[in-house]
Amino acid sequence: MTADWATNVTIVDADLSRTDHQDALVTMLDAYMRDPMEGGEPPSERVKRDLVPGLRSHPACYVFLAYRDDMPVGFSICFLGFSTFNARPLINIHDIFVDSSVRGRGIGAMLLERIEAKARAMNCCGLTLEVREDNRVARGLYRKVGFDRVVVGEQRVPMEFWRKPL
Repeated sequence: MTADWATNVTIVDADLSRTDHQDALVTMLDAYMRDPMEGGEPPSERVKRDLVPGLRSHPACYVFLAYRDDMPVGFSICFLGFSTFNARPLINIHDIFVDSSVRGRGIGAMLLERIEAKARAMNCCGLTLEVREDNRVARGLYRKVGFDRVVVGEQRVPMEFWRKPL
């Protein structure tokens, strides 16, 4: 990342009562969902309408927005959880996205740094996230900033992400 990029990119804690932050988040979610890695389909009108009110009503949600020269270029949505094994909170990074036009410039690392700072300030014991096995670029970034697969004892544990639609 060049010095020019570092000085022109800011990461902010989103204030979802602000219209500009609401608009930036919906715009970035649209770009995220249209990305081929995420299915390539835009969000429905219902999702666009209900996203911000839903996040605002969630008691443990943290949203971060990345801007370059006052234009949104990325975001992350995180949720506070709790580790019973450590008896401390943790932050789950539910979504993290950087616009394809600015990838490879360190913005993802900047978002992760901001999330980690928030977690440390809250005395969290760690950060969690899910990543597709075929997303080598994201996995490389996560390794670079200190993430690793789940390990119990000396063994890596194969994990699966399960869901039950309601």
